[in-house]
Amino acid sequence: MNSLKNMFRPTKPISKNVSFKPDELISNSQKLMLELGIIRQSTNGLYHLLPLAQRSLDKLINIINKNMMDIGAQKISMPVLIHSNLWKKTGRLSKNIEDLYIVNDRKSKEFLLSPTHEEVVTDLFSSDPKTYKQLPLMLYQIGTKFRDEIRPKLGIIRSKEFLMKDLYSFDRDQTSAITTYNKVCQAYEKIFKHIGVKFIKVEGASGMMGGNQSHEFHFPAEVGDDTLLQCKRCGFGMNKEMSPELIQCPKCSSTNIKFTKAIEVGHTFNLGTFYSNALSATYSDTDGTLKPPYMGSYGLGVTRIIGASVECLSTQEIIQWPRSLSPFTVCIIPAKEGSIEENTSLNNIQSLYNHFTKIFGDDIVVDDRTHMTIGKRLIEAKKLGFPFVVVMGKKINENPSLYELYEASTNKLEHYELINLINYLKQQCLDKI
Repeated sequence: MNSLKNMFRPTKPISKNVSFKPDELISNSQKLMLELGIIRQSTNGLYHLLPLAQRSLDKLINIINKNMMDIGAQKISMPVLIHSNLWKKTGRLSKNIEDLYIVNDRKSKEFLLSPTHEEVVTDLFSSDPKTYKQLPLMLYQIGTKFRDEIRPKLGIIRSKEFLMKDLYSFDRDQTSAITTYNKVCQAYEKIFKHIGVKFIKVEGASGMMGGNQSHEFHFPAEVGDDTLLQCKRCGFGMNKEMSPELIQCPKCSSTNIKFTKAIEVGHTFNLGTFYSNALSATYSDTDGTLKPPYMGSYGLGVTRIIGASVECLSTQEIIQWPRSLSPFTVCIIPAKEGSIEENTSLNNIQSLYNHFTKIFGDDIVVDDRTHMTIGKRLIEAKKLGFPFVVVMGKKINENPSLYELYEASTNKLEHYELINLINYLKQQCLDKI
């Protein structure tokens, strides 16, 4: 039985090792997640993900893995610490060193903590002979990345260390590469629809990644670093950084342009053969000639999605999760110890938990801090954003027993007999499938 009483949640929101400048921007999601013991700041720009955040993260990873498997992508793990020679071969080390963590080992060999793995995966591809029959090939990982942010901010939305899903594709030619690119973009749209937070897809700049085609996925939010330009006539969208002085839509020439602040949570790149040529990666074609594969690179900011989801949906005082990422779907609040409802509550709690387990699996937590009043625990359950809170209150002693159900999406509290409560929650579960 999952227990809030035993859950590790530090009571002091700010660690003694952390200091904030008076003008530092602390986002609403950062404030709530720190105060409620969901994350813990280790030092500026670095965070611990505590049990509730970890459960949310695990759910997101499951959603990502499912959609990657559906398109035939294979999951691997690559080293984070990589030899700098790979980046020197592509020329990226001489252009983009300000955001990199560069280290030397005891033999004075230079390494970097890679913020992205195009060179590494291309080197992996080239380490073994490939033929056209093995293409297209899609390899992805979910792992830690590092970026020396000049000013980390917004909690886990923009930190120095973060979790990222990066996928890399290899194709025979440009036509096949575009097909793969569109397939991955469609999978990304399915992921974001499953998550349940409004997202915007726009054309983006390739930047340090290179390539000739790029799209970005954003959650609209006022604290976002990006400004999106969207044409109200034809629907075309792009990041403002691509054309800062844009006054009309490049597709339909309309001047009716909408500006939206947003947080980037995903980015896709059609890379062409830049990395293949630089690192001598080839495959054997039908006639036996060796050709460079056309590549694609596709990223999702995994921890950023968690923080940005909370940022977009929550109020100043209460977290609201997308239901797909809520640490627990149901929180049960039993009666206070010493109350006249305590015996009935104790006699029924395990049965109630078992009923819910048949519907929600392990996605249930019991707030068994029964030294606290039901009211205080209900307030905290609301702040933590659990979609459903079942309270074993005063009406539990009635005949038949009545359970209180608080539903976060409606902010309403209703009473149900057990069978009706079970049937209602079953239906809510089915509606989300």
